[in-house]
Amino acid sequence: MNAILARKYGSPAVLTLEEVTQPTPEGNQLLIKVHAAATNPSNWHRMEGKIPMLRQAYGDPEPNDPAMGGDCSRTVVAVGPNVTRFAVGDAVFGAAKGAFAEYAIAAEKNLVHKPEAVSFIDAAAIPTGGLTALQGLRDHAHITSGQRILIIGASGGVGIYAVQIAKSYDAHVTAVCSTRNIDMVQRLGADKVIDYTEQDWDGAGPYDLILDMVGDRPFEVYVRNLTREGCMVSVGALGMDTTAFMTKMGSYKASEKEAKVFSYIAQFNTDDLMTLAQLLDSGAVRSVIDRTFPLEETAAAMAMQGSKRISGKVVVTMGIEL
Repeated sequence: MNAILARKYGSPAVLTLEEVTQPTPEGNQLLIKVHAAATNPSNWHRMEGKIPMLRQAYGDPEPNDPAMGGDCSRTVVAVGPNVTRFAVGDAVFGAAKGAFAEYAIAAEKNLVHKPEAVSFIDAAAIPTGGLTALQGLRDHAHITSGQRILIIGASGGVGIYAVQIAKSYDAHVTAVCSTRNIDMVQRLGADKVIDYTEQDWDGAGPYDLILDMVGDRPFEVYVRNLTREGCMVSVGALGMDTTAFMTKMGSYKASEKEAKVFSYIAQFNTDDLMTLAQLLDSGAVRSVIDRTFPLEETAAAMAMQGSKRISGKVVVTMGIEL
């Protein structure tokens, strides 16, 4: 089978399309025929290898495993002996190891059934971005109906889902994005849009909740735009080097306003994937696809991901009807 590999760290130029042996599922694993696989910042960081903690996890000076890709949708073609929720032929979505490939292995816990009315591309786009938005708003910010929410980076791979999930809670959403994405985030349900090329969001509050995907301001700026009981939730460290971000967070948490600022990395789990499936099936949430690329052009897809100028999601497809 064909697969995209990164045998060394670097730019998208390190990615190669190679013929590899098709894997065999064991235990609670499934073998999936991949139809579509989405790019994510985590794929970019794995490929680049510039973050020390990730190099420790993936191997140094070169990756221990060259497989690339995670979020995907696909059809089950074989199951391990301990699999109970799926059968051959089921359409599923979630995460699989080495999803930039014609076939991939996935753990049963990282998959759910794809709603029939949802395309493989739309399903492949949502796992990481959707889980990040859901867990940030629900679990860390404890979103409630009627809250005023500011979403910074509303047109990106997390932001598009955050806007829609926040609206499903009946919140009032102010979305921050660039001029070219205003219409898109309005269609997703944003009540107000701030074009950051024309207006600074600082001073536009106060807000009960700020969900930030950019991370380019001192935490004091976020706090002064919050209500007395409000909180700011930072999604990872997408706007800066991870080490610098964690240093910044640690320094800030020494202050008396610690309880207003939170940072997290989303965790895959079956229940939350099922929640995303329900939101997709009901139409409360939909994916926004900026562009698709065939498997052999994965390097171009990753270059687009690295540009940080994406309206929604970039998806790699396997050249079949989707």
